[in-house]
Amino acid sequence: MYIGVLNFNGTINRGSLNLYMPVLRHIERKNKVRALLLIINSGGGDANSTEILYNQLIKISDKKPVYALIEGVGASGAYWLACSAEKIFAMRTSIVGSIGVISMSPDFSEFLDALGIKIRINKVGKYKDINSPFRAMTDEENKIYSGIMKDVYSAFRDEVKKRRNLTEEAMENVANGLVFSSEQAKEAGLIDGIGDLDTVSDLFKSKIGIKAIKNLTPKRPFISRIMSMSLETMNNFIESFSR
Repeated sequence: MYIGVLNFNGTINRGSLNLYMPVLRHIERKNKVRALLLIINSGGGDANSTEILYNQLIKISDKKPVYALIEGVGASGAYWLACSAEKIFAMRTSIVGSIGVISMSPDFSEFLDALGIKIRINKVGKYKDINSPFRAMTDEENKIYSGIMKDVYSAFRDEVKKRRNLTEEAMENVANGLVFSSEQAKEAGLIDGIGDLDTVSDLFKSKIGIKAIKNLTPKRPFISRIMSMSLETMNNFIESFSR
């Protein structure tokens, strides 16, 4: 019997499902995995992928104790994942929150007009090109698109409210897209405590009565690891050059 540890890092997307879902199903089914400690460092990502991962985490939390620790950033969809846990902790320097939904797309229409470029669009269905980068959306289309985003936002907001047991007044103060420091998040009821990995691990071990811990974090594909290392090297170079 042991406590499984799962590190969730990076952007939430379809690749996250391929990487994490097999491990999450294993954690749910295996009796040897007595509990789960979810360590998060992510700014969120794709809403649909987030919901799929969250639903699987809820299946686990219905059967086994789950604690979450936000080590760096637990924002947007990543905070949604954290809400699957019985208790959420964060380090003193962590960033928490960003409860909201955003969608961004370019509008090249004025640039193309300036170049004298016309885009021919053949479509069947009035709104088939509603989010095309080659033309501006109409007021009607903006209203339609906003309605879709509000529905996604409501799903996110409702789960946070339910899992964190927050009042409607409290939700109005936090479900506005803002991020919070750990102290602010604790005061607002978004997290339960502040501590590092050792502190939270010891607390969890004491609660469960099991000292054994096993890291179940899957390894990312080789090419993904190489790209991540290259990006980190580039960022370090830019930072050193700008000093």
